[in-house]
Amino acid sequence: MSNNGGPQSGFSGFSGFSGFSGFSGFSGFSGFSGFSGFSGFGGESPVSAEALITNRDGIVGVPLPTHFPVAAPHPETAANLAKLSPEVRASIFAFELESHLGFSADASGTGTANIWQLETKAGSAGAPPTTDYQPLATLSAPTMAQFQEQMSYLFSYADLRPDRGAEILSQMGWPAPFMQTITFMDAARTPKTLELLGVALRLSNFSVMRVKYSLAVKRPVVFSPQVQPMIPTPTHGSLPSGHATEAFFLARLLWKLLRASGTSQYNQDGTWGDMLMRQAARIAINRTVAGVHFPVDSVSGAVLGLTLADYFEERCTYKTGTNGTRSCATFTGENFAAADDFNWHQLYDPATDEQVGSQSSQHGTWMTSATASSSKTLTESAALQWLWDEAVKEWQDVNP
Repeated sequence: MSNNGGPQSGFSGFSGFSGFSGFSGFSGFSGFSGFSGFSGFGGESPVSAEALITNRDGIVGVPLPTHFPVAAPHPETAANLAKLSPEVRASIFAFELESHLGFSADASGTGTANIWQLETKAGSAGAPPTTDYQPLATLSAPTMAQFQEQMSYLFSYADLRPDRGAEILSQMGWPAPFMQTITFMDAARTPKTLELLGVALRLSNFSVMRVKYSLAVKRPVVFSPQVQPMIPTPTHGSLPSGHATEAFFLARLLWKLLRASGTSQYNQDGTWGDMLMRQAARIAINRTVAGVHFPVDSVSGAVLGLTLADYFEERCTYKTGTNGTRSCATFTGENFAAADDFNWHQLYDPATDEQVGSQSSQHGTWMTSATASSSKTLTESAALQWLWDEAVKEWQDVNP
């Protein structure tokens, strides 16, 4: 998550993708020193600016007598995106996604946080569209007694710290380098995929932090002086786990891209998706090993992340005039069996790319998930479609 030094602060890691430490081998391109002298032709260097001033004085000559036929701009078209920097595009994509979300909370009981997705229906000519918020994700916290019971997992998982210490420290940033070991991602080979994952990471952080703030669940270190986390405990709430949300969001999004590419090895069965889910689960469980999360935090985070991936895909692929679909999920913490550990198989089937419909304990139903068509639709986003299509192309085999 962001407070541990990940690259998501203002997307500064997008500067040439240099924030992706797992891809630092790309530095071989720095040999093009002829282009690096002016720091990417930028005028931010005082020396470069002075040089450009005197250079212009020497070559500009007398004013030209004619105007040149510059083509008029083309407004509101995705064709302009290719000429923008990744940092600029990141702001556009973030607006497209986040402006279509709403939030509400109920402070009664253990607390409930609701994320809503905005749907619209076109009005008659000249009339504004009608809008409506539909549920996307609803999460409520377990009781304090349930967290007390889950403390046994904090003590047993702590024994794994010597074995997983390097993983835990490496995963304090974003999880793309670990996904890279399963899918062939590289800043030179799949730049649009990495850009799409960066946009997803921001949406994940945007959503999970609001839910964490609302539910205000206490961290394990508050429950016992013997937890002694091996990394600093973040100041934000414990549930849902941000790392679980991010990891399952990105893992499912990658799996959707692989499936959409039509490439044979990705569409044979659900093996690639299964491996991505295993990686996401490993990242989530490592946060319990580290002493900063309960297993139930990972359960709720995975529910949220998997659901956000469906929302993300729908926003990227929906076209006006087609039937829209709407996914929603709930996590009811009070009904989760505190004696149970985190098990992602209870939530998702990678072979079909579908979330499990429901799960129950002796206390009642603790998770539901559904996807349905809607009479209203999500707003078409040409910008997000462009990014999605470009990312999908990166996973298609070359066809001479």
